[in-house]
Amino acid sequence: MSTQVAEPLPAAAQALDELHLRRLLVAVDGSAASELALRAAVTAGHTDHAAITLLVVVPDMIAEASRWALAGAPDPAQMQSEADAEAERLLRDILARMPGDLPIKTRIRRGKPGPEICAQAQECGEYDAILLGARGVGRVGALTGSVSSYVLHHARTSVIVVHPGADG
Repeated sequence: MSTQVAEPLPAAAQALDELHLRRLLVAVDGSAASELALRAAVTAGHTDHAAITLLVVVPDMIAEASRWALAGAPDPAQMQSEADAEAERLLRDILARMPGDLPIKTRIRRGKPGPEICAQAQECGEYDAILLGARGVGRVGALTGSVSSYVLHHARTSVIVVHPGADG
């Protein structure tokens, strides 16, 4: 019977430490895809005692009004008010379902989702990761594939994009 002695690992092959995510930015829009990102955040919250910031981005109706203003068109201020109210409702609904032991903040931003998600992460500078769904068209806006692609390419922090499993 021969005994093999393990040689020490080279410096580049040292054992891996765990990755801890303690501050998460989660983009939500009410879609099934953003729900998966939210569930991942809850898991990280419980595993790593992470603080979670929920972000909803609503279109800036007033800024966009000059591009499509027509006689008889809906009032952009009224449309903005309705979009903002829907974002607030979405956040209230999510907060009502979140575990009470996780520290949670909420943010609403106006503009295009990709740039606003990156801007929130950049301005705060405190997030370990951004979580978002791969595709989604929710009640408030659209976190579509192009948004996740934008965030992956422009964010200055880690980005986790969750995809639904084979069962949807």
